[in-house]
This record gives sequence, C-alpha cells and structure tokens, in this order.
Amino acid sequence: MRAWIRTGWVTLFILILLVACQPPGMEKGPDPAREEPVEKGKATVEKQWVVKWKRDEPDPRFLESVRVLHRSDENDGVTMLVELRKGVKEEGWLERWSAHEQIEFIHPNQTYKVEQRDLADARTQDRYYLERIRAADAWEAMDWPVQSRVIVAVVDTGVEMNHPSLKPYLVPGVNLRDPTQPPQDYMGHGTHVAGVIAEVWNGWKRGADPGGSARIMPVKVMSDGKDGDVYFTAEGIREAVRRHADIVVLAQGSWTYSETMADAVRYAEEEGVLVVAATGNASIDQNQDIVYNYPIYYPAAFPEVLGVGSVGRDGKVVSTSNGGPGIDVVAPGEAIVAAVPGGGEKADSGTSFAAPQVAALAALIKGQDPTIKPRDIRTLIRQSAQSGGEDRWNEWEGYGEIDVLAALTQKVKPDMFEPNDFFEEAMPMSRDQRLEAVLSGSQDTDCFRIMTPYEGVLTLRVTGKKEGMRSVTLRGSGPGEEPVEYEGEELTEIHVNVDQYEWTFCLSIRDDRDWAYSLSNEFRLQPDEYENNDQRWSAFKVNVAPGFSSFQGTFHKERDYDWFRLDFNEPGTLRLRVDSWTPRGDPVLYLQESGSWKGIKVDEESEGRPEEVELDVETGSLFVRVSDYGLNAIADPYLLMVEFQPETRDEYEPNDTSRQATPLPSEKEIRGRLAGGSDLDWFTFVLDETEQVRFHFTLDEGASRSVTVALYDQDLRAREMLVLDPENPEGKMTASLAPNRYFLRFSGEGEEERGYRFRRVE
Repeated sequence: MRAWIRTGWVTLFILILLVACQPPGMEKGPDPAREEPVEKGKATVEKQWVVKWKRDEPDPRFLESVRVLHRSDENDGVTMLVELRKGVKEEGWLERWSAHEQIEFIHPNQTYKVEQRDLADARTQDRYYLERIRAADAWEAMDWPVQSRVIVAVVDTGVEMNHPSLKPYLVPGVNLRDPTQPPQDYMGHGTHVAGVIAEVWNGWKRGADPGGSARIMPVKVMSDGKDGDVYFTAEGIREAVRRHADIVVLAQGSWTYSETMADAVRYAEEEGVLVVAATGNASIDQNQDIVYNYPIYYPAAFPEVLGVGSVGRDGKVVSTSNGGPGIDVVAPGEAIVAAVPGGGEKADSGTSFAAPQVAALAALIKGQDPTIKPRDIRTLIRQSAQSGGEDRWNEWEGYGEIDVLAALTQKVKPDMFEPNDFFEEAMPMSRDQRLEAVLSGSQDTDCFRIMTPYEGVLTLRVTGKKEGMRSVTLRGSGPGEEPVEYEGEELTEIHVNVDQYEWTFCLSIRDDRDWAYSLSNEFRLQPDEYENNDQRWSAFKVNVAPGFSSFQGTFHKERDYDWFRLDFNEPGTLRLRVDSWTPRGDPVLYLQESGSWKGIKVDEESEGRPEEVELDVETGSLFVRVSDYGLNAIADPYLLMVEFQPETRDEYEPNDTSRQATPLPSEKEIRGRLAGGSDLDWFTFVLDETEQVRFHFTLDEGASRSVTVALYDQDLRAREMLVLDPENPEGKMTASLAPNRYFLRFSGEGEEERGYRFRRVE
C-alpha cells in the first residue's frame, strides 16, 4: 500500500467541506518511499503516555514494556509518565493495558502551551485594568483584607526570582522539569502572570502588608512556553497543593480533555484549593483570521475551575478570547502592564493576563476567611461580577467582569440564581458544569435553561442531603414540547433524550425546610448510524463508487473506535479526509489492507485540524478506522470524506481512429475508458464466415454520462447502434454479419470520464 498527501481536491469535495467544517490546512503524510507501513505521529512529547494505577505498585509486566520518565504517588494510586520501550507495538500495548482492571486511566501526554499577544503599545505604562476591575476603589475604601497567610501558586514558566516588584511576595517554589534548579523564569510568561497578581495587591495603603500575608509560589512546569505538557502541568497542581498553596493559577492549557488533569483538579478541590485558569486564546491562521475561538480551554472548562476570559479597555469581550461552556467571568486582557524578567515591566495581551487578576482576587477573599471553601469563592466572584448582557450568564463573558470591591464587601449568597421560580425567568446554565443553590421549602421552584447543540442525551444530577428533592419538570423550547415531570423519593439522576433545542427544567421539593443542593449536567452525542462498528470484524461496509461520498460520525463515548470497510470493484486512487467539527477533537486515521494486520496511522496534525491521505488501491477491501487522539468522547460530530477515482489507464490506447482500431482481444471481457467527449475508442474484428454476432455492454457504476456504441462495416457504414446511460447501464447488440472486417466505436458527450466493459457472447 502506498500513501501520500494531496493538497488539491475536486470542486464538490471542497464545497461540501466548507459547508460542513472549518477551513482546513493541508499537511504532509506518510512517506511514499517506504515499502513497509509506518506509524506517523506528532511531537515527541505526544509519544509519551500518562497512566494511573489504582494500587501502590504497577504490574511488573507493564514496567517491562515501558520506560518510566516520572511518577507521582498519591493515596489513591500512582500516576506515571512513560514511553514505550523499543520494539513494543503501540496498538497492541494500548489495547492490552487500557483494559487492565487496576488501571484507572491511560491517555497520550498532550502538549500544553502558553500564549500571549504582544502589542504595538507594549511600552505603555497605563494600568487601566486596575480601574476596570475596581481594585483601585478597593484600595481606597477598605483596609488590607488579608487576615491570615494566603499563597497563590503560579504554575507556569517560573518567576524572575530577584525582580524588585515580586521579591517581597515570593515563597520557595519548585522546578518540576529540573528539581536541582530553582524555578527561575527565562521566558517571561510566568513572571508577567505573577506580576499581574502583585499589581492587584500593590496599591493597598490602609493596613497594607506586602509580602507578609499574601505570597506567590512559583511552580515551573515548562521552560519556553511551548514545551509544556498535561502531565507536568497536572503534577504542578498536585505539587502546589502539597506545598500548601491556597489558590492555583494556570495561564495555559489545551482544547483536549485529559483524565489526569481532571484528577489533579478534583484533588485540589478536595484539599480546599481553588484552581483559576485562562479560557485560552483563539487559533489564528497564517492570514491572521480566527479559525477557532470556541470552546474554552481545559482546565478552565472543568466544573471545579474558575474559567476566565478577556475583555478590552471598553469592557467588550475580545474576539480572540475563547468562549463557550464553562466560562465563569472575564477580566481585562489587552495591554496589561506588569513585571517582566530583567527587573522591568511591559504590556502583554491575552487571557493569560486576565486569569491572574481573578486569582489575586480569590486570594484576597481567602485571606478574609481562611475557612471558606473553593465553591464559595467561586460563588462570591460570580455573584459580584458585572454583566454587560441581558442574560445573567452567557458563553462569552460568563457572569460578567470581576469587581474586586464588590467581591470583598459582599457575603456569599446561598442561592445566587434567584429569581428563577418560573420557566420564563429560568437561569441560563452552562453545559457540563456544576452549580450550588438552595430550595427554600415547598413553595420555592428553581428553574434553569440549557442549550443542547445536537441530538443526544442530557444527564441531570442533583446531590444533597438524603431527604430532599422529589420532582423535576422539564420542557424543551421546541415547537409542541410539553412539560414532562419526573418524580421519585430520592431523585438524583435523570437521563433525557434531547434534540437541538433549548431546554428548561425546574426543581422542587415537598418539605417546608431549606434544602441545599448541587446541580450538574452532562451532554453526550447519540451513537451514529454506523454503530456498532467498534471492531474491525464489525466494520460498517461501504461499496465505494467513483466520485465523492461522506459519512458523519460521532465519538459518543470514551475509546470509541469507528471502523469502515471500503470495498472496491476496480483499482484506482482513493483520497480520505477526516475533519473534526471542534478543536476538542483530534482525529486519527488508521488503515489496514484486507488480509493484513499491519497498518498505517495517519496522525500529522493537532486538535481541530484535519487528517488526509491518498492511496493507490486494488480491487478488494480496505479497512479504515477513525478515532480521537485523546480517546475522548467529543460533543461535536466528525466528517469522513471519501473520494475514489478509478484507474484512468486504458491499455488499448491509442485507438482514437478506425486506422488505430485495436484488434478485439481474446479475453472474455474488455475494459475501456473514455477520457471525455473528444476521446473515441475503436476496436476491430474479422469474420471468415457468416455469423450471428452478439455483444453485451455495461456502463461502469458511478458514471454520470452516456456512452454510445456503434457497429460499422469495412466501409464504415453504421450497422447497429446502442446507448448506455446511468438509468440503463447495460445493453445487448445482435447482428447477422457476412464475412468481412467490422468495427466497434465507443463515444460520449461531455468532458466527464466514464468507464465501460463489454464482451462477445458466444
């Protein structure tokens, strides 16, 4: 099997792609010069794997197959970063160990990176952002709020240890990349993040205690901002918690879900540590056009993390600030002046520098009340935010722009979503998120609304004291949708099949006392129409015809492998392309010829970008597997596009005139091809005696234009004529012929290629 990448596509292929997917980039593919199938992948870091074992020590047989690069021991198991030993086949290794009962999760070690956008006015000294978030008002209106020591861990590129603006605030940190070295920043990103935190704290004049009670802990997990990965970032969170940080800020991330990151975030939450993270900056193409600015990055998208987007000087959301489910608040992110390595300061832009403003505020809240829980800090920051829209929450600014003075002078509301007693005043709720609220007796009803983007399953989960909620009423906003009521003595989980609607649901109880509860939701796509095709033996069968076809599939569950068996009736050229409709997905193609267990992996691009390959195929079957690189469930479909062009070689050419006519071969069936309207195919045969001659003709499947067959005698006088077209692709010709030379001529109108077959019937 030979494979290579093409950058050109037929017009129909491009048109359908533009309608269905984001604009793609064209990339390299497997090396056609290699005779043996080879695996292709991404950067070296993504050849590493993150594995968590439930018990203290991994299986010795597992350790024999890998080289351990790092390990982290926790009470609930061991998390390891490994790479496969030479000679270990990735496909078989992954299949074996992902099914092991003692492995909690196993996934690739995805790349993490920091992003900042330098501006032309980077030399500005304007600290307008401190006015916008009302930090300056707080400085003047109240005493220094921190009553006990509070630490913010900056998990980033390190911090400039001797910077005069930062040195009073710093506590010993750690360099996870090289534990023998200090967490010194040589790139600048971490220093600027820490500098923004210091700027929010620096202005206090009444009872200020710089460096005494509010501190910054550098946790270095990358060097140049591009060498980060999910394993060391997650380990940075764990290490910050172990070192008694109160707040963790992450100005980095990825669109890809990661179980190890989710595990680290849950660990922080359980230990009373709040994680604050940037929603990420948009993906920009070479023309400086936005490719993706939706959804938000992980870890900001996790329910336990306070996700922060960016606004400009005017308070409007910046177009390059990622929005989507999971965003909580926004803060200024354009031209943010703060410390940089070398002792100076400058302005940088991006959500990276909005997030530390929120982390600084969270630390001040924690400093006021050391016993406050992370969920209450989130609630206080959300409820005090200033929304610029009509909705109390939306996918671009969350609950609004943070307000430092309001957050430090308000009390946590037991239920910040009131009033929401009726369908008409339902509180907007983000998908895949968790909220805390209170039902105040049997007369109170709490209504929420949520948008489901596709047909799928919406799961609602309600947790609280054992006694409590008794009913849920749910109504979709689609035409004719009637409310549906669910009841139960301990109603905690509801699964609803939904369409692409906005859904409103209301909760109520029968008791007259207050009932505090936590509400979360999860949306999953329905299985696609090709399921169950998770194994090669159950592959969905496709009879590939010349031309273009497409298949819309879904990764509706973790480790969803979609197999297709492409059957070919003739040799030709096959072009495959798979596109994810979201940067949450990172599609991978895996190809195997029928009868072979070796294959080619096509995986050149990262999240949100297409994979494509071109193959020469013979008559027979080709197995194609589509999967997600992170093996995650993805909330958007993918599109597999197939273009097949039959072999264009016509072994009987040149036979464009009667003088070039090909003597009728002795084979039972002759295959020919017309290259267009100007192409004629002539064949000749000689009869030595009078015969009843019969021919059977067939137009190839997929041909869009007709083929005309004419029988001529030696003087080129027409004796018989037959037309084959897509509606009548087969025909017979019978003639009683005297001894002579005869000709068959094949012709057609239009420029489309078309193939035909014929044989003489004895």
